[in-house]
Amino acid sequence: MPSKLAGAGAVEFSIRLTRVYAFYRVFLAGILFGIFNWQVAKDVFGSSSPKLYLTVSVLYFVITCITLFILWPRHFKTSPALTLLHLLIDVLALTVLMHSSGGLDSGIGFLFLATIATGSIFFTGQMALLLAAVASIAVVIESIFSVMVNGVDKQILLPAATLGVLLFVTALTFRMLNRRMLAAQDAASHEADQAAQLQQLNEIIVKRMLTGIIVVNAHNTIELINSAAIELLGGHRPGVPLSRGQPLQIVPEIVAQLQRWQAYPWLRSSPFRTARSSGDIQANFTTIEHGDHKRTLIFLEDIRAMSQHAQQLKLASLGRLTGSIAHEIRNPLGAISHASQLLSELENSNPQLLRLTEIVGNNAARVNQIIENILQLSRQKTPAFQKLYLQKWLSHFAQDMQDASATPGTIDVTIDRDDVQVIFDPSHLHQVLTNLVDNGWRYSRDTTGQAWIKLVYHTLPNTNLPCLDVYDRGAGIREKDRARIFEPFFTTSPKGTGLGLYLAKELCETNYATLDYICTTDSQNNITRGETDKLGPGFFRIGFAHPERLLPRTHQDHD
Repeated sequence: MPSKLAGAGAVEFSIRLTRVYAFYRVFLAGILFGIFNWQVAKDVFGSSSPKLYLTVSVLYFVITCITLFILWPRHFKTSPALTLLHLLIDVLALTVLMHSSGGLDSGIGFLFLATIATGSIFFTGQMALLLAAVASIAVVIESIFSVMVNGVDKQILLPAATLGVLLFVTALTFRMLNRRMLAAQDAASHEADQAAQLQQLNEIIVKRMLTGIIVVNAHNTIELINSAAIELLGGHRPGVPLSRGQPLQIVPEIVAQLQRWQAYPWLRSSPFRTARSSGDIQANFTTIEHGDHKRTLIFLEDIRAMSQHAQQLKLASLGRLTGSIAHEIRNPLGAISHASQLLSELENSNPQLLRLTEIVGNNAARVNQIIENILQLSRQKTPAFQKLYLQKWLSHFAQDMQDASATPGTIDVTIDRDDVQVIFDPSHLHQVLTNLVDNGWRYSRDTTGQAWIKLVYHTLPNTNLPCLDVYDRGAGIREKDRARIFEPFFTTSPKGTGLGLYLAKELCETNYATLDYICTTDSQNNITRGETDKLGPGFFRIGFAHPERLLPRTHQDHD
């Protein structure tokens, strides 16, 4: 059977062997014809039948040349049947040329060895032995014919038989070597396939893993960077993509962290945020040394998950504390509130007493609201993630807010497509937007006399992550207060509890999202829809997780 060469390397070897043997046949035929034509060793080649030798040598040379011209355009790709035909033609031509040169004494019979060896390389099964048998039979028949017709000495039969045995030994030897070579080739091909699969698997794992990975050489040139690292660092910059071959200096924050680690390797790197990233990043470094080459492996992790875990531990402790505090406060608070109501219902109460009871009631209600907010924070459950079709969901939300509001307010919703999806717990998103809309309405009303909010959905160009911007027409947040607006109990309103934005940010982080306040004068993503001069100097942005890269614990579609 024809050899089943495994792998591209084995196929290439077969093609090279075909090429070499095709040129060898042309060269051999040319030499056999040239020796006779130039009367070199004329007493040997063609000595018995010059005309037959000339005819066969010319025909053999023409056939080999034609074969070479046929195989050349096909890049020496041939079938096993054509290969066997070429080898049989060689055996026949050499047999006739040997006979016309006086038999085995001419030495042409030893050229069978190259043909049989080549056939044993092309064919690993019984076909190689068949070819050796055909060549041996041809040698023996030619010798018998020479003895019976030409009267050659019978002693020539022993060398003929010896040559036949030698041909079989050659076939068996090269077939065994060929099988061993193919077995080694199969093993090498199998190992190469496994190595390629492992490499492909490693590339897929590195590419799809959530941890960002960067490999830089001694010159701080990026040799490898995966998609997670690009996303964590804020995506490709215009004209300077985060890719292999780029200098690490395009991310100066990473360079600063790397230099600090190189100077003080025992210190833990502090979290940082790049100018274009949406969250804090923790970088860890390690050195890879291979010979004279030294590389640095950088791991980047979004610490929001760790922060969320720490927050859960904090909330668990807070829940136990607030539960006991609320129980102790609510009883006297309920008594105070009830007493103020009874005082306000007394007959003939003077206006001053009614005003005092009103103050007591309002402050009791405010204290009760603070307790409710703290208890709500401590009772947070695992979010029930859902895929929300944002346009429909926001339309329902806007209608619900306008119907439930005691004073009329406007909510404009702008989304480019109706198939936009985000991953979020709908009750949490409703609570977050309710807080932002209530605040925006209040500050817009204080500034313009009209409660107005605009919700704008878009994707960030540098990370391709979805986000929702909440605009109002208020005066904005003062620069000195921007760093504290998400702190608990911080408020600029005399009627606020200071927990609304804190709760909203905590709920966003619980849903793998972010909530930030962005000043429009500093933002690179200014709104392009409508009149920007009618908007306030800042807006809130909810940055959602990628809907296809988050593996939620509960996953279903929701309108």
